[in-house]
Amino acid sequence: MDADCEHLVRQLHAFLDGECDEGWEVALRAHLADCPPCLRRADFERRLRMIVATRCRQAAPQVLHERLVRMLPSWPQG
Repeated sequence: MDADCEHLVRQLHAFLDGECDEGWEVALRAHLADCPPCLRRADFERRLRMIVATRCRQAAPQVLHERLVRMLPSWPQG
């Protein structure tokens, strides 16, 4: 995996979430058009997100929700 691929992998979720600025999105799309392994990875991530969104609709147990809310104030800021 070259440096461009590593950079794309680090930014893939932001790209799939539509959180990249226009210039960066154009660069990522160009890379995906020229790099079959990265395109396969992006397609896999996109399909996985669709599966999770359509099939994982069960709410988390209330006790888990409460525990996470309690943990948030102590979560390290990065």
